[in-house]
Amino acid sequence: MYKNIRTESDPKIIGVNNGVYQVELNDRKSFVNKEEKKNYENYFDGNFNSFSIDNFKNIEKNKVTILTYFPLKKAKETDFVSFSPNEMGLNFIISQKVLDIFESFNLCEFIKIPTKIEGFKNNFYTIGFPITNYDFLDFPESFFLDSLGNRNLIESYEEYDVKRYDIKVKKLKLRRKTSSNIIYSQIKGLFFSNELVEKLRQEDVVGFQICDTELDF
Repeated sequence: MYKNIRTESDPKIIGVNNGVYQVELNDRKSFVNKEEKKNYENYFDGNFNSFSIDNFKNIEKNKVTILTYFPLKKAKETDFVSFSPNEMGLNFIISQKVLDIFESFNLCEFIKIPTKIEGFKNNFYTIGFPITNYDFLDFPESFFLDSLGNRNLIESYEEYDVKRYDIKVKKLKLRRKTSSNIIYSQIKGLFFSNELVEKLRQEDVVGFQICDTELDF
């Protein structure tokens, strides 16, 4: 079983009140040079197919060697860090502590860009996992609720697309099995295995929250 995960939004934990992000990229200061900035922009070009799991090709380490982010006023240092602007292909920033935990689990290949956050003490990495698209989902076996809390059967992606703003996703069912402990679904984002979630809790990792959507095979 997998749990839906996102970055923390509680101002008491992340320090900022926007509930969205703690740090931001600066066009003039965040890149080593103009060439790396261009490489970053070319790679994160907004093309979904480039980041789908069947077409995924990781960014070369020498293309973007390090990113520098700048925290908002009052932003607190956490192990999971939310950033702006959003980029298709990237999920969030993690501390070295989280990366070490991740790498002790079986994971698919993922983007991992060394990252500095001005004023924060830890080493960080901006990460992104390849996306499993709608073809991976078994819609009739997934669990959706309507506005009254009744189960709503969805037979296909086309039907989901019509109803997506009127239903709540409770549980997604994948057609294909995977051994990775992290799965990025086009619906609802990242899912961590129960084992990985428990390890993060044991290690007192700060900055992530567990949502009420689950994923299974």
